[in-house]
Amino acid sequence: MEINSCVNIMNSEKESGSLGRIIKSVLEGHAPPPDFIPEWLLDDAARFSSIRGRFSRLTNLERLVTVLRHKNPDYVPCSPMVFGACRRLTGASYPDFALEPDATAKSLLAGFELIGGEAIVPMPDLSVEAADFGQKIIYPENSTPHPDYTDPLIKDVRDYGKIEKIDLRGAQRMQSTLKVNHILVNEIGFGGIVSGFCFGPLGVLSMMRGAERLFRDCIHHPSDVLAALDVITEVLIEYVEAQCDTGVSAVTLDTLFASWNGLGKKLWEKIEGEFTSKLANAIRRKGCIIVVHNCGDGIYFDSQIHFMEPGIINFAHLPDDCSSRKELKRRYGDQVVLMGYIDTSLLSYGTPYEVMQECRMQIEDLGEGGGFILAPGCEFPPNGPLENAVAIVKAAQLYGQTHGGKR
Repeated sequence: MEINSCVNIMNSEKESGSLGRIIKSVLEGHAPPPDFIPEWLLDDAARFSSIRGRFSRLTNLERLVTVLRHKNPDYVPCSPMVFGACRRLTGASYPDFALEPDATAKSLLAGFELIGGEAIVPMPDLSVEAADFGQKIIYPENSTPHPDYTDPLIKDVRDYGKIEKIDLRGAQRMQSTLKVNHILVNEIGFGGIVSGFCFGPLGVLSMMRGAERLFRDCIHHPSDVLAALDVITEVLIEYVEAQCDTGVSAVTLDTLFASWNGLGKKLWEKIEGEFTSKLANAIRRKGCIIVVHNCGDGIYFDSQIHFMEPGIINFAHLPDDCSSRKELKRRYGDQVVLMGYIDTSLLSYGTPYEVMQECRMQIEDLGEGGGFILAPGCEFPPNGPLENAVAIVKAAQLYGQTHGGKR
């Protein structure tokens, strides 16, 4: 009886805390943490929206909730994933976009307002976390920031032991991202979903060591790599929790090396799998959706679902165990929401018509029954033609209608 009473008290406290977070979010004017909302209520809302979508236009939030619960919305939602490219809408330089939170937020909001879509991810570049650990970063005027490859922080295996935990409060670039999240959540309100972003621990380490050298170290010096990953993950847990506290509805984890472009599946599971699980659990405890982003070829859907149990996977290529889009939908369409997977080379060099036709084919293969968000497989090319980003949104609205006629 005493054990049951303790369990009941704990459940009651958890429900009370969840209700408090929901009320707080609504009063602040933005979407509450989705995982704190009872599943039956989300299902009822999705069913109602699916029916209403046959006769009228849904709001962005209604459309996303409907798709996340694997129901048909009025049309397929999308995210053109215009990050660095949106700096051109406001005239910001890339260094300003990367380093000045007000400039970052202004550019991302301009992209959301002028191009459209239902979701926004504030990701200036992949060097954010590594910069705060001490890696020297180069900030080109019109291109994505990147590590100084001639001066890696980890120059040999012994340097893994020099990675020390940093104080998040003094982490300049991560703090900048937190400020951007806060601005976007307040400005967008109930108009869409804002997702935080975090490079996975192995990705952060690759910024400080170099990918090829890191891969060799994973094979020949795994204990040194694991020790560094443990330190990095401890900081990243605090970071994703802080992002959740800004009011975002989701946090995206970039797990690039869980693919043929990184480590073999078993080796990835051994090296990074458990660390990604810890990050996912931290996000889940905060009530936010876990989104996996992986633009590698032959992505390991099965391993990442096992370790992180994400709600959404954003991908650029078919998984290692699927040979077609239709097989992907059959195998994984009821386990996660599929998000992708427009080729970024097409977005760079194709015409808007070609982009829309590719979107149409993907919607036909992946959109039926909900559970699909149209998006690029990776960030929209920073210097790509923005009319192709508009074409993604137009295609979702034109071809993504799941009720009342042909796509």
